[in-house]
Amino acid sequence: MILERIPVGPFQMNSYVVGCTETKEGAYIDPGAEVERVIEAARGHGLNLTKIIGTHAHLDHAEGVAEAKEKLGIPYWLHEAELFNLQNIPNAARGYGFPEPPVPEVDAYLVPGETISVGNLEFEIRLTDGHAPGNVTLYRPGDGTEPGHAIVGDALFAGSIGRTDLYMGDGGVLLNAIRTQLLTLPDDTVVHPGHGPETTIGHERATNPFCRPGAEQFLT
Repeated sequence: MILERIPVGPFQMNSYVVGCTETKEGAYIDPGAEVERVIEAARGHGLNLTKIIGTHAHLDHAEGVAEAKEKLGIPYWLHEAELFNLQNIPNAARGYGFPEPPVPEVDAYLVPGETISVGNLEFEIRLTDGHAPGNVTLYRPGDGTEPGHAIVGDALFAGSIGRTDLYMGDGGVLLNAIRTQLLTLPDDTVVHPGHGPETTIGHERATNPFCRPGAEQFLT
């Protein structure tokens, strides 16, 4: 598997290029700023990008979707609960004083409990809401020789979790999602967050205050 993290834009949001080494098919996950730079990174791996996948649709994770769709001519996958956030992108951009990006069309919906393929790679779709109502995690289990990988959007970070003070955010929902959808994964699972460096489930279980019993106290 090819998996490259590319921090982009003023929010330093992590866009990801994921690719299958056997078929050379790839996916562009979370097009934020610097779309052409990410596309060039995919080309550098020899990948043919066949789909765009959004972990959620806050401005920093989706402002470049329309540009990516125009340049690549490929479908955009998103959880249906994120349609409000997607439609709100121009308003959010205006609030930061940024140019207003066009709102892209969603071509297919991500459904928790189902899988999505990138070449011969299969990713489980897990709902890790609370930061955003349709924030999903893309999880590829390990195979005994290599660890699993979880691309988690803004659910979990190294040492922290996603904000829950945004519209439709809910701290209790997020903590429950982390406990049931992420902390149930093997400790060696590599976590690829929407901001900041990679970590592992085991490291966060042991050190992240939000992954411990009674974490609700940190949300008040």
